[in-house]
Amino acid sequence: MNIQLTKFITYLAIFFGAIQAQAFEPKSNFSVNLERVRYCQNFWCTQQYTQPEYQVWDQEGVSKTHQLYTQIARIQQPMRENVRNLVFIAAGQQPPGYGSESSVTGQEDNYKKDCGVSKGSCSRSVDGRSLARQVLDSEYFPADDTFFAVAFDTQFNYMVSSSEKSRMERAYLNWLKSKAYASNLETIYLAGSSRGGCLAMRLAKALRDDPAFRKIRTIVHSFDGVCKWDQNEMGVTSSFFRSPVNSNYLSYYTDLDAQFPYKDNLYIRQLAGGDEVIEFTGVHSFVYSATDVSLGWYAQQWVDLNHITIDRDMTPTVRDLTVVPFLQHLDDIF
Repeated sequence: MNIQLTKFITYLAIFFGAIQAQAFEPKSNFSVNLERVRYCQNFWCTQQYTQPEYQVWDQEGVSKTHQLYTQIARIQQPMRENVRNLVFIAAGQQPPGYGSESSVTGQEDNYKKDCGVSKGSCSRSVDGRSLARQVLDSEYFPADDTFFAVAFDTQFNYMVSSSEKSRMERAYLNWLKSKAYASNLETIYLAGSSRGGCLAMRLAKALRDDPAFRKIRTIVHSFDGVCKWDQNEMGVTSSFFRSPVNSNYLSYYTDLDAQFPYKDNLYIRQLAGGDEVIEFTGVHSFVYSATDVSLGWYAQQWVDLNHITIDRDMTPTVRDLTVVPFLQHLDDIF
């Protein structure tokens, strides 16, 4: 090959690589209106109110307590007939107290402080280093045709009963479906960390099981997603694989091939750590393969990071192993 041409191609690759790297750099923080599905109308909370936006939680019979603590921010909401893209991103299960940060939704530590159950909504910040901020800034989900929401606290918690989880899943599912007409939709993007990863996967399965939504391009990103094996959530079993990069970690097996029989226009990516979520509980993430795989419809990568680091850490070295590969995956799809 001509030497000048070789140099030109090399410089071009470097140039576009630099542009892509810059695209994944942190953005500015931005404010959102964080809404409570249900809130207290008096001091003793004997009078409560489910907000009109979230009436489906009542309709599906989700418990009043779980409604009270579910907090969601609608970042973009065009008219239903204009929506071509649905984006929903969910944080992991929130610990007791004022709430924890998330590298996925971008919520900050202590975001619940001064935003108690008596407040229907509060202004909160989304971190510019997070997946949600980067996705919002991407060219793939324009503001004028994308419904975009993030859940800081889904209440889709590990110890919740199987029946209550099903009610919650239906509430989220029907709420999202109400934001667009299936015939207009081009892309559905669901992402989540830990328990949020399980919710994202369950919602994707439910949408794929619906013939009206089955052929729509569906992208699912799970950050060390955690489903409960003794409830057979998402088909997760007690069988497990040891992490190939850290033998102290393990993840439970689920047959995702069977869970998603309709694979056209389906793109799932799972980041697997396998660390025990809470010590001595036996709670771990789920995986489909013992090794890194790329099957077209499904990709999986093991990382030697503990669960909390995957869930919350946004330092540059960690972010390059967590958030950035998912952004690259989006680029590869589009």
